[in-house]
Amino acid sequence: MILGIKQLKKQLLLITVMLVGFALQASPAQASSPINKQFGEPVSMGAPIQQIAIFESAYGQEDGRDVMYTTVNGKPAMLNVIDLADNKLLRTFPLPDADSSWAKAVAEDGTLYIAGQSKVYRYSSQTKELDDLGVAIPGETSIWGLITDEQGNLYGGTYPNAKVFKFDPRTETFTDYGTMVEGQGYVRSIAYADGIVYAGIGTVGHIVKLNPVTGEKEELPIRDIPGVSSLPFVYGLDARGDYLFAYLNGNGTTALIIYDMARGVWLDEVYNGYGGLDVSPEHEGKVYFVQNRKVQAFDMTTQQVTDTGLAYGTGFRSSGWVRFPNDPELPGETLVTIQFGGKAALFNFESGIQKMLPAVAEGQPTLIQALEKGPDGKIYTSGMTSALGGAFDPVTRTHSTYPMGQAESIGSLGNDLYFGIYPKAEIRKLDTTKPIQTDPSKPNPNPVSLFYMGEDQDRPYVQTSGDGKVYFGTIPYYGELGGALVAYDPASNTFDVHRQVVHNQSIVGLAYRDGKVYGSTSIRGGLGIDPTESEAKMFVWDAVSGVKLSEFTPDIPGAVKAPIMISGLTFDQDGLLWAAADGILFAVDPETQEVVKSKVIYPGVTDYGMWRPIHLRWGQDGLLYTDLYGKLTVLDPKTMEHEALGINTALFTLGNDGNIYYAQETRMYMIPVSDVGEEEDTQLPTTEATVSPEQPDGQEGWHVSPVTVTLSAYDEGSGIASTEYSWDGGQTWTSYAGSPLQVNESGRYELTYRSIDKAGNEEAAKSIQWRLDHEGPFIDWKSAVPEVISSSDDLEIGFELRDEWSGVASNTASLTLDGEPINSDSSSIPLFRLPLGQHTLTIRASDVAGNESVHDITFTIENSFESLEKLVQRFAEQGWIDNHGIANSLATKAAKGNVSSFIDQVEAQAGKHISTEAAAYLIQAATALL
Repeated sequence: MILGIKQLKKQLLLITVMLVGFALQASPAQASSPINKQFGEPVSMGAPIQQIAIFESAYGQEDGRDVMYTTVNGKPAMLNVIDLADNKLLRTFPLPDADSSWAKAVAEDGTLYIAGQSKVYRYSSQTKELDDLGVAIPGETSIWGLITDEQGNLYGGTYPNAKVFKFDPRTETFTDYGTMVEGQGYVRSIAYADGIVYAGIGTVGHIVKLNPVTGEKEELPIRDIPGVSSLPFVYGLDARGDYLFAYLNGNGTTALIIYDMARGVWLDEVYNGYGGLDVSPEHEGKVYFVQNRKVQAFDMTTQQVTDTGLAYGTGFRSSGWVRFPNDPELPGETLVTIQFGGKAALFNFESGIQKMLPAVAEGQPTLIQALEKGPDGKIYTSGMTSALGGAFDPVTRTHSTYPMGQAESIGSLGNDLYFGIYPKAEIRKLDTTKPIQTDPSKPNPNPVSLFYMGEDQDRPYVQTSGDGKVYFGTIPYYGELGGALVAYDPASNTFDVHRQVVHNQSIVGLAYRDGKVYGSTSIRGGLGIDPTESEAKMFVWDAVSGVKLSEFTPDIPGAVKAPIMISGLTFDQDGLLWAAADGILFAVDPETQEVVKSKVIYPGVTDYGMWRPIHLRWGQDGLLYTDLYGKLTVLDPKTMEHEALGINTALFTLGNDGNIYYAQETRMYMIPVSDVGEEEDTQLPTTEATVSPEQPDGQEGWHVSPVTVTLSAYDEGSGIASTEYSWDGGQTWTSYAGSPLQVNESGRYELTYRSIDKAGNEEAAKSIQWRLDHEGPFIDWKSAVPEVISSSDDLEIGFELRDEWSGVASNTASLTLDGEPINSDSSSIPLFRLPLGQHTLTIRASDVAGNESVHDITFTIENSFESLEKLVQRFAEQGWIDNHGIANSLATKAAKGNVSSFIDQVEAQAGKHISTEAAAYLIQAATALL
């Protein structure tokens, strides 16, 4: 018998928690406030949105197994290494200074390169280590494509100066080849073939052929596309054999065109409705891609495209050919690609099978992109490149999520929330009085998509409402100037788009009053194009007639120069229109359009802002709260006194409780706001943890049933602001939602917990520990036992006992055969000793905690002339038959099926040349064959 005990460390929880951090920040001002307010210490409210968000993938091998490399967006972005055959996450690595990755490349030696913002990272499939290679080209902020050549050199394309670089792994140096096309911002895609680097350009489409040895550049003219006057982004480039596949995306175009590099000509066909970022690698003379939600195969010999019969509702986000040796439905090689949410899509064209593997990548807290208070008092958030939105309830201190794209703005009308979604300027609505409903087969979906604005608009960054309508201000598409004012009427479900309200400027400020919409602008347009205007404007729009009434440039006292962005529009109780620009707050008389109040808060600031507006919020106390110049600031509009709170943020709102809620990267914080003079709270809160069952219900101090922990907090002063708990010794914290924490999985646990009151007093962290083992030892039967086994064979006994937590209890393993004990030290059981038919071998073992495991092995013993012959030979070898002539005679009779003669001879020789015991077994076996 083989007996092994292995201890592992892992923690698996049935609860879903959001990671919560408590960041160190500059302390806000205290009771000496010039505006008679007291601001407490920031309190962490956790990460509102945590999800898997993936742009692409790459494929390689580690230790002889196929793996997928993919990066989950977050702060930081996390590289995930996944064993595809087992669909198992092998390891993760944070990418310092990166929150996303758009490109990877695997060199011929298995080295993986990852692009993260402006940096390149290198991962070794041999040592399993990650290196930070640094910034590829100083001044470039994004890397959009990576490819390697035969020598292992790495090439990449960048933004905002449309450059190509090379990294030489032998010299560990970067080479800057310069801008590929003057006036363009993106090398959005890159490919390599036969010593030439191909660069796909945007925002206006070009393809540049770069000789990396000489640095010479030559443009490859792109063929005409029917119905397309201006070529959009060359969003994807893939070199496969003699062909270059180019994906054109933008201005309503999603087309794949193919260039024959050997003949120097573009093929005739244009594949409109192309989906995804890449075509597949070549496999058995074919390349696969998605067109109109169907997987197509391009034959590289005939140049013909055929439908594979497999559908796919999205597109390939990079792909690779992988073997699944344990899945008979996936013979040979299977095409694998990743989805945005982390699922792996599998396509086997030999069997015609399509499968989906569950996501195993680790979710990350998502960068907060928008933050607003909803009509129900909850704080709603949107994440960058997110498929989820977050809702935080300040009363219960709980987070929830709902399906939502990347919202650039959040606003409300009545009980409805409106989300301005990037890309394509989509508007979605969430009814805060109804439950979330995403099942398309059921009525009352919530949230819902209302419309796409069109008119080359891409990012709805501001919104306001009035007289039953919602108004949006937008940023145009890449390479475009001229945003739009969009008026939506929920009653009729109609909308009007008014582009170029202010020539070549985007709308980043909106306010409504008395039938008029007041707006303000940024001179910036979409990415990839320089502004043509030099100063931001304000305008007045007649909401009834849909006509611009006026446009003006405010004369702002104290401004060093005319601002490039004016935003944050809001009316005060006296009807003055307040706005923000650079480091200045000012109020305009809407009748005279003159600035009547202003305050330079942050002197010397110029050219601040691009799209994200400065926010102005009126508190119930009559004060004006703002994130002017990215700094939380409070202004008394009567005295024009102000106070800087020492907090850097570009997103904040005011809760119904009067407190400030703001975002920093992936996390939300709250600043308690109170009046000066209120009694100062210096008493620490108290938190108690109750564990059920109170005492271990297993042996040796182990729990064997699920453990429930309830946290109870108390504070005599300002009250509890939040209670938090941590599973990693206080490195990361999760907001306690009030529901008991139930731990069902085995492990050694330490729960750390604390509370923070509304005055910012933080309790010293406490902790409790317990051990849970709810499963008996794992019994691993090492021998292969067929369902039917010959009576002449032995049943081999070999098993291993493992218990990952409390350990296998000594001397507890027991074996029974058909309910009768047998020696657990036996290595085999001769089956000729057992009657023919079905038998059950049972193994029992216990762990230290007292859990028992039982493993049954059922088999059937059958007899045959062959097994009878083998039994004679076995007895002869054991000496139970001591005469070779008799043994040969019996073996011959068994082989020929002469059972009666066989029995007669055995009976005649029993006790003579055949032992009595052996004779009995032989007669029993032979009789069964009569």
